[in-house]
Amino acid sequence: MIKPLLSAIAATLLISSPAQATVVEQWATQVVGFSSQYGTNNWSAAQALGAPNTNSYGDIGTAWATLNKNNGMEFITLGFANPVHSVGALIRETYGNGFVTQIDALDAQGQLHTVWQGIDTSQPGQVVDFRTSWQATSFLTHALKIHVNTNHNLNAWEEIDAVQLQGVAPVPEPETYSLMGLGLLSLAMARRKQRG
Repeated sequence: MIKPLLSAIAATLLISSPAQATVVEQWATQVVGFSSQYGTNNWSAAQALGAPNTNSYGDIGTAWATLNKNNGMEFITLGFANPVHSVGALIRETYGNGFVTQIDALDAQGQLHTVWQGIDTSQPGQVVDFRTSWQATSFLTHALKIHVNTNHNLNAWEEIDAVQLQGVAPVPEPETYSLMGLGLLSLAMARRKQRG
């Protein structure tokens, strides 16, 4: 009786293990910070929240834009409802594409960790979902800071419509599994005594 029970507990713990984790995708829900914004409604940092809603390429108010064109390096930092061990991001570029230079992940203590740095190969002329990936963070990512080169296209503002965080949801600590297993074992022993 005990052996089958232990096997069942082990199977339960295995199903809940991090190896079985799947990637969660979520759109930004909070503006944490920004270097500037063109307006407080149209082209504001808040326009980068939620699912994409700018479906055409061009200077459109439903995307975030900096206050000034060709103003060097600027940034926007967006938070997410469910912190995860991040593995990547999707940045929807709708004007002046190819401007992302760096992405930092913000941890629970407010520390920034650079997770991606490189060349954004997105081409102008159409809306582009720029996708990046990196090794899973050991910490939970609460927000992403996106660095933008506003000098990338001297004839356009560089605009972001939406940002999606991709990551693995946190799993209970090993101690939780042990307690859960002991609880199941105690329950089974109690039932066995009742039958006896």
